[in-house]
Amino acid sequence: MTTMPAPLGEVADRNEQHVREYRASGLIVLLEDPTTPAATKDAVLAHLAPWSDAFQRMISVRVAFETDPQLKELALQHQQEEIGHNEILADSHRTGRTADWDPVVEAGAAWFVDQFRTLPGLHRVVLAHLVLEAGSLTFSNAGSLAFPGNAYFALHDEADEEHIEMGYRLLTERQEWQLGDVIELLDRAWQIITMVSDRIAELARRDTAAPA
Repeated sequence: MTTMPAPLGEVADRNEQHVREYRASGLIVLLEDPTTPAATKDAVLAHLAPWSDAFQRMISVRVAFETDPQLKELALQHQQEEIGHNEILADSHRTGRTADWDPVVEAGAAWFVDQFRTLPGLHRVVLAHLVLEAGSLTFSNAGSLAFPGNAYFALHDEADEEHIEMGYRLLTERQEWQLGDVIELLDRAWQIITMVSDRIAELARRDTAAPA
């Protein structure tokens, strides 16, 4: 990442802090732990599916509600590059397990969908590119260790870093945002990401009777 002007550097520092904390979340630790049973790791993929489906709703809502021409173009580009990834996830594992409806995962997804519907455009950029994509990259790095050769994780390893950079470029070009508002949004969004991730890890362990 290139050198950033303040206050964008403060945004990047805060986001990196959240990424480091997310690496210690229950889901990332589960995937990176070589002693985690294979069945538990496989269960993660099943319980990830509803969140992956919800991600498609998030990016669609972002496109539908964006009115700024430049940000609309970015949202459409992001959607085009992400569309169908939930189907790739489904095709990447054939365990036969499906996830039941879960209130924690659904609540977290609903929060993001609502934010993409109501927030200003640059805040949507923050959510999509600095939070969701950075979280996805961290998760994909762990998933690539747990599932070598898995097409879903290989795809995200390649794409997510560029999507994060998209967000920082927009915030550099467009200055109509307030540092305090963006920091607050980052803090809240990462709490939701971590909540959902910890819940997925909990459900996978529960389904396979793995120790916490």
